[in-house]
Amino acid sequence: MKILLAASEFSPLVRTGGLGEAVAGIAGALVKAGHDVSVALPRYRHLMALGVESEPAGPARTTYRHETGGVEVILVDDPPAFDRDGIYGDSHGEGYDDQWLRFGGFSAAVRAISHDYEVVHLHDAHAGPAALDNPTPTVFTIHNSAYGIFGPLAETAAVVGVDSRHTAPGANLEWWGQANFLKAGIAASDRVTTVSPSFARQLTEDASISGGLDGVIRALPHPVAGIVNGLNPDEWNPRTDTAVTAPFTPNRPYPRKATRQALLAEAGLADGILFGNVGRMAEQKGLHLLAPAIDLLVGEGLRLVLVGDGDLNPMVDSWVERHPHAIWHAPYEERLSRVVSAGADFYLMPSRFEPCGIGQIYAMRYGAPPVVRLTGGLNDTVIDLDESPADATGFGFRDFRHEELIKTVRRAMRIFRQSRGEYRRLQRNGMLTDFSWGAAAQHYLVAYEQAMLYRRERSIGR
Repeated sequence: MKILLAASEFSPLVRTGGLGEAVAGIAGALVKAGHDVSVALPRYRHLMALGVESEPAGPARTTYRHETGGVEVILVDDPPAFDRDGIYGDSHGEGYDDQWLRFGGFSAAVRAISHDYEVVHLHDAHAGPAALDNPTPTVFTIHNSAYGIFGPLAETAAVVGVDSRHTAPGANLEWWGQANFLKAGIAASDRVTTVSPSFARQLTEDASISGGLDGVIRALPHPVAGIVNGLNPDEWNPRTDTAVTAPFTPNRPYPRKATRQALLAEAGLADGILFGNVGRMAEQKGLHLLAPAIDLLVGEGLRLVLVGDGDLNPMVDSWVERHPHAIWHAPYEERLSRVVSAGADFYLMPSRFEPCGIGQIYAMRYGAPPVVRLTGGLNDTVIDLDESPADATGFGFRDFRHEELIKTVRRAMRIFRQSRGEYRRLQRNGMLTDFSWGAAAQHYLVAYEQAMLYRRERSIGR
């Protein structure tokens, strides 16, 4: 099958979070399965040296072709939109005001090259409008419904290159008088997927999670398919990872202590029970639930390494000021993210909502049982010790309240101190769980076939 993926990120060329990893994982697994795969990507400033000049696409003056890992990357050249310091915003963290113009043009370019493929797989709001009037069957994946793109309706339609059928009240692009890129992808695609079964269900039930689009999703002629994200087991391997101080395996986990000691030393922390977290310091991630008891927990032996930045930086940094030998906060760094997974005793992820999450998957692979809120993909990937002792991989709670998180953290600390056998079983179960992209790719291939069949049936029905 000849498949085009379109997204704003594709690891390792562009990665700010889980989106780039997911697109790369899907593309790589499809190539391994014998398919012809291309990825359309904006030609950001740091990619200007890549690729061989090719034909124009839509509003793009030209495109550039680059090959990596058996995947053809099509770089859409639009210097006014993408020759900038940042991917989504400037160095101060402010998002660009013209995202609708930037990614509207990108979507138009994607649609222009779609006719060369059997199926087009669009990822998140940045590529959503490419589903409008696309000549090829489309699948749209919602990675994170919290980040939409909105723009002036008539102007966006002009940039995307679609007519007024899509801008009428209630039409595919229109949302309360604005253009809604996420709605366009959902409403106009032949199939819609998201990154976990639980999140697929939540999208139909909770307007605060769906961006208000729960009614649009319920009205689809086909249910949203939840397909859990994965990892590349060759790239995420504690036996070969150079970030790991001493290699370890599920059957030989003891050398993991060396990475734990290295992490404590780098962070300047006293010994204790070490929790780690890598991600945005944002309300969605739930770290503020620790605030009412952080001082008590530190006194009980909790040690905390936080990697990443966001709106909750002032809160987190105040914890560090009060407990410099118990809590450490550092900016994101790829090496450090791996050290946290390989060195922490537990991985903390108490999210308010989580489409899938990748941190807990990496953590399990590297022997750090997760402590999570059982929502979205966290509910589909982490098995709580109390609920299924033999198969458990971590600890979870359901009510998004600080009392529940604190109780669960203390439960994990108690097991670590008092039942090393149970703790070792959690580690082993997590490390042996198969989260490879190969299984996910098979589910996406089913979605592609369904999209192609649906398009044929619609064509016959006209």
